[in-house]
Amino acid sequence: MVIQKQTLEDRVKKARGDNKLTSTLISEFKPFIASVAQKRVGRYLRYGTDEELSVGLLAFKEAIDSFNPGKGKFLSFARMVISMRLIDYYRKQDREAAMSVEDDEDADLAWDRKSAEQYQADEEEEDLKVEVIEYSAALSRWGISLEELVSVSPRKEELRKLYQDIARMIAGDKDILNSLMQTGRLPIKELENEIDIHRK
Repeated sequence: MVIQKQTLEDRVKKARGDNKLTSTLISEFKPFIASVAQKRVGRYLRYGTDEELSVGLLAFKEAIDSFNPGKGKFLSFARMVISMRLIDYYRKQDREAAMSVEDDEDADLAWDRKSAEQYQADEEEEDLKVEVIEYSAALSRWGISLEELVSVSPRKEELRKLYQDIARMIAGDKDILNSLMQTGRLPIKELENEIDIHRK
């Protein structure tokens, strides 16, 4: 049985209508939600203190429930939904000035155009952030943080190259990859047969 790597979009599709999977996704992407909200409001926000983050969490759930996989990347869509819901929140709080948004349709259209242009201009930077967030979420499912990964990464170039070669070999070997995904452990014996490494 071959285990296919799940994309975030696949996980979002499965989470729709499933409260447990939805809660898991929201929990994993709280740093992303906070990053989007903070960028929109222009200040640091703290969970449990700032209402804007509660708005962001609800908006992220809304994005899960309404995402169309044929329309692009989920996190780009979620970013847009969070931004729009924060604008709605500030309007309801009679704080339009804080967001520099006028309360009329013409301004809405102008903001949408400006927002779209800004998203396009920031696409490279945001895509990199998304990759880091997705990677962090993937690591967390294995009980690993980025900080821990950095702390145990080899210093020597030769050893780093060896690890890269091993990673590429695992990714290209379905049997070894399946064993890793099923057990959560590296099949050391199989690796020793494929590449010149020591158990240490």
